Amino acid sequence: MRVGYLIAISMVMALLQSTAYADEGQDIYNAGDYYRALKYWQPLAENGDAQAEFGLGLLYETGHGVEQNFDTAQSWYRKAAGQGLSTAQNALGAMYANGRGVAKDEVQATELYRKAAEQGNVHAEVNLSSRYEWGLGVPRDINLAIAWLQKASDAGDPAAQSNLGGIYISEDGVKDYSKAAILFQKSADQGDPGGQNGLGIMCGLGLGRPKDASCALDWYRKAAEQGDPHAEVNLANAYADGVGVEKDISLAIFWYRRAAEHGDAQAQKHLQYLLQGIEE
Repeated sequence: MRVGYLIAISMVMALLQSTAYADEGQDIYNAGDYYRALKYWQPLAENGDAQAEFGLGLLYETGHGVEQNFDTAQSWYRKAAGQGLSTAQNALGAMYANGRGVAKDEVQATELYRKAAEQGNVHAEVNLSSRYEWGLGVPRDINLAIAWLQKASDAGDPAAQSNLGGIYISEDGVKDYSKAAILFQKSADQGDPGGQNGLGIMCGLGLGRPKDASCALDWYRKAAEQGDPHAEVNLANAYADGVGVEKDISLAIFWYRRAAEHGDAQAQKHLQYLLQGIEE
């Protein structure tokens, strides 16, 4: 089970909250006063302040304080990215990767991630690694994927740690369950749902640590309660099969439904199967 994701709106917001800026607009935004943040950033952005340009891009991408407008968002991100601001380069890369406000362009997304990653932006390092892992905009190269993830992991980024752990349990030729367990633990200890779910998998299968269904269940639950669809499926499976917990079809249905609502195709199939069984 792999856990990987591109930084989209939620990750951009997390980035803002975790990066130090001498910017009053930043504090206003983090306090949830988006209209005041708009009023603070607007004149600065119009005078070419890169961080304010990025702030306006974020407001328009999320629809906080303004009507959501991806085209306007990418325009402000582009201005800030042109000034070399790594956060804006990463955000604009995500827009190209997802086709928000611009035509989807894997090559352009990769190059923007690279520019930001080369400045040490850990979120961009994670994104760039995924491009190499899956061959998006560049030839697939698992060694470069690992190298970029390692940089971000060494900087303490929990998403990088969980993604790197995922490679070490799934990728032929580089499997290392001991490394994976250590990485998942570091990520889980920071509250990252990907790391928590990964650690649950290690416990459940006995990879890199003793097999322990109860341990697996505890980690699946922590990740599922944060809305991780993979963990929701794993937790539902445990209830459906009675592994590490008393069998409970109603709770299995509950967690499959949660995962299905989060777009997990596997959960949708399991849910349909269980509901049909109840109807019959």
